[in-house]
Amino acid sequence: MRFRLTARQHLRRAREFETVRQHGRAFQSAPFLFTLFHPKLAEGSEPVRRMGVIASRRVGNAVVRNRCKRLCRELFRKHQHALPEHIDCVFLVRKRFPDFTFEELEKKFVQAYEYVTHPKRSAQ
Repeated sequence: MRFRLTARQHLRRAREFETVRQHGRAFQSAPFLFTLFHPKLAEGSEPVRRMGVIASRRVGNAVVRNRCKRLCRELFRKHQHALPEHIDCVFLVRKRFPDFTFEELEKKFVQAYEYVTHPKRSAQ
């Protein structure tokens, strides 16, 4: 099983980000806002898990923002196989994101995708 992120797995257009944020299911936590959306699979196309990261200047300077984006991509890369096969997700990095360790971020991410993909189980 490969855990590599390919170019096809990145959300690129603003329209794609907006669709996920408007129509997806969100999980809020201190370090990030995580949103998942199940797009319709076009006939004849292969299912793919895609992700995008939004980090505004409020998070910090360019070095800090890029580190946050790298950490989000790594979280997605490590746990992508736990997500549904055809899904789009967006991380909105919050100001406190750099204050968390990778292990804490990983725990929050696992909570987020369990909440978003299995809403009834996580409510118990």
